[in-house]
Amino acid sequence: MIWSFIIATALVTLLPGPSMLVIVAAALREGWRAGAMASLGVVAADAILLLAALSGLGALAQASPALLLALKWLGAAYLLWLGVGLLRAAPAAASSISPLAGGAFRRGLMATLPNPKIVGFLIVYFPQFIRPEQDAARQMLLLGPLFLLTVLAVFLLCVAAARLLGGALAGGGRNWPSRLCGCCLIACGLYSALG
Repeated sequence: MIWSFIIATALVTLLPGPSMLVIVAAALREGWRAGAMASLGVVAADAILLLAALSGLGALAQASPALLLALKWLGAAYLLWLGVGLLRAAPAAASSISPLAGGAFRRGLMATLPNPKIVGFLIVYFPQFIRPEQDAARQMLLLGPLFLLTVLAVFLLCVAAARLLGGALAGGGRNWPSRLCGCCLIACGLYSALG
């Protein structure tokens, strides 16, 4: 279960979005340190949102394993929906990223913290990996920090890739990363539904 959780978290973290955009932009424009600080800002926001999302999950698991199973199926459907949406999306046009005021940590934090979709995602994502027959609180104490460490590791690898590839990543209009992420989400959704 742990390796499945780590792999699924890594794949979901690779989805293009505002947080990834802030991290890559900071790395490309300001260097490794700024990219790492933006990554830490995103992970700090994720930690806050994770606490909010998981605060009621343990009670839900103990009160109603059937409801937790329904939430798991809802999560699988959501992952499939996101994946299909990415596959159907039109190729992205090249856009310029304007730097935001403030440090990279604050930009990462603010790119993530006000996003209510993350809390919703976390609420449907974690039940995929929580076993109702085991102590839910203990599982969440393991999975929460593991989620944050995995997200940080993936973001730091993206910072390194952005620094190494530089101009190639800044090239315009390629849609293959979005389609790859769409396929990864579909795989995660299928794994959740069938696993």
